[in-house]
Amino acid sequence: MSLGPLGMNSGMDINSMVRKIVDSERVPKQQRIDNQRTQNNASISAYGRLRESLDTMKTLMANFRQEKAFALRKVDTTNENVVSATATTDAIAGRYAIDVLQLAQSHKVASNVFAEDEKFGPGKLHISLGNRRFTVDIQSDSRLKDVVNGINAAKGNPGVRASVINDIDGPRLIIASNQSGQDNKIQIGADAPNGSSLKKLEYKTLEQRVKDLEKARSQAQQLITPLTPEQQKIAGKVAEKLETAARAVDQSVADEIRQAAEKNQPADGTSATNELSDSAASAAAEAAKKAQDYVRPEDRIPGWSETASGTLLDSYQEPQPELDQSAIDKSANVPGWSNTASGTLYDSYVTPKEAQAKLQEKLAQEEADIEAAVRSGQMTPEEAKAQERAKLSPEERAYIEKVEKVQSDLQEAQKAFDAYQGMSEVQSAQDAKVMLDGVATLSSNNNIIENAIDGVDLTVKGKTKANQPPAEIDIEYDRDTVKDDIHKFVDAYNQFYQLSKALSNVDPKTGEAGPLAGDSVVRNADSRLKRVFSSQIKQAPENLKTLTEFGITTTRQGTLEINEDMLSRQLNNNFNKLGEFFGGRDGFAKRVEDAIQGMTGVTGSLRTREKSMVEQNRRLDDDQESLDRRMNTLEQRTHDKFLAMQDATSKMQSQLSGMMNALGSSNG
Repeated sequence: MSLGPLGMNSGMDINSMVRKIVDSERVPKQQRIDNQRTQNNASISAYGRLRESLDTMKTLMANFRQEKAFALRKVDTTNENVVSATATTDAIAGRYAIDVLQLAQSHKVASNVFAEDEKFGPGKLHISLGNRRFTVDIQSDSRLKDVVNGINAAKGNPGVRASVINDIDGPRLIIASNQSGQDNKIQIGADAPNGSSLKKLEYKTLEQRVKDLEKARSQAQQLITPLTPEQQKIAGKVAEKLETAARAVDQSVADEIRQAAEKNQPADGTSATNELSDSAASAAAEAAKKAQDYVRPEDRIPGWSETASGTLLDSYQEPQPELDQSAIDKSANVPGWSNTASGTLYDSYVTPKEAQAKLQEKLAQEEADIEAAVRSGQMTPEEAKAQERAKLSPEERAYIEKVEKVQSDLQEAQKAFDAYQGMSEVQSAQDAKVMLDGVATLSSNNNIIENAIDGVDLTVKGKTKANQPPAEIDIEYDRDTVKDDIHKFVDAYNQFYQLSKALSNVDPKTGEAGPLAGDSVVRNADSRLKRVFSSQIKQAPENLKTLTEFGITTTRQGTLEINEDMLSRQLNNNFNKLGEFFGGRDGFAKRVEDAIQGMTGVTGSLRTREKSMVEQNRRLDDDQESLDRRMNTLEQRTHDKFLAMQDATSKMQSQLSGMMNALGSSNG
């Protein structure tokens, strides 16, 4: 503590004198505390370094103790650009040939070019990604960027992303899936009036559009030619094969159009997605004509319905051409017809064409009557129509109204088919497909085929080129990793051994002792490990009972060394037996772990000694506080004594001065 420069009047430096007295008392005690703290800190650091070195060995042994460590697989491939692989311990060692037939890719569709100021809405876009669907509300006079933002921000969007590409002719809308695979196809329907710009954002395949149109035609045909309950019962047997046949025809039409488009694809590799070339258009027209000429089985076999099975199709035979063309046309539509059928059935049966003609005749008559009533000025068209309909029986009226509805739906479907201006596909959705060993086809909705072989995951990166051999993957035991781990174990022990010697020995040149010199804990730690290294593992095979048989021996200096030839021979010949030496509850790895745990664990010798040093430092902190208090008290007490002495001296000087002055006056 500082007491200020006192004693100046008397010529004494009291602070300096007090400081010297206090330091003479403090220095030896402070030096003892500082030396002890320095020694403790050095020991704590040394114990920590030894503990870290031992724990490194313990971690390696924990890996060896798990027998799966010796079941690791190494995978090599002859063509990393085509396929790579990873293998678990369940993989069977061997060589496999991989032909990559196709990579997985996501679905992508594009619109035609729009005008810069094109407006969309109002309406809704119904977008599907696989079997997940969401709806986007499009407000009036929305711009293309508003449509994009609406799609990307839509609630429930499962992974559809929209963007705008600025073509030299104008902007295009691109809609893509962020998930690959054929089960993640995009479909887009527009809920908007015909002629709305939203209709240009629809996406339907040709197959879908044909299917929608055929559905409307089928409903019309069923209404015009209703089936009896008996016919419906018979029709219950035909649907499956008829539907398969119809799909095959629809697919053949789509294939011809696609092949024509591919044949006329530009030489620069760009995709002709917005319009067909002349030859492609010609091929498409020819394919469409074939589709029109084809009479589907459901249109020519009586008893067809959506729920029919294939039995009738198997047993059905076309009528033999024994009648004139009119009779042949009619016989194809007569249920139960055969060459030996009676004439009564033929005469009484009304074909779909005849039924349609009669219906058209009745509707035409109705229209003529309505027109006449309107011309007379007596009523409006609606009133005239209501009057004519009132003449019909309820059954006839209901039937005609159904016919009108079906015809209206058919007209709308045909109009939608003819007027389709929606988006076109620029990238098809497809799964990754590979051929394994030339016999097994594997697929995945992404480019990682998990568990393609038991315990093996394939990552496909490129297609196998034509006239090139397949890529091959080799799966083997991972001997290199185990060998590296054994080297790490030996290095970890040698590091511990050298460190323990440096910390516990005395330098012969300088005579300086290490922080743990003479510490029995260090000597005991090394002895404990050496006993484990030299012991036999009873459960191990005859030629794998000690470290020596792995080529690991102790040198004269006390470190471990490896005979590489012996180690390689054991890894090559007995790799699948290594687990019997290292693993198990009484294996080498567990013994080393237990020995190290006894030193570095919570109650281990090194940890206990380290805690003791920390506790000594805490006591030194208490000693330091006590010393500081005593020295502060000594300093204050000493200063007070000097101050009192100074006061007494000052008084004596004052009295002496007064006496001298009095003597001087009397002499004078």
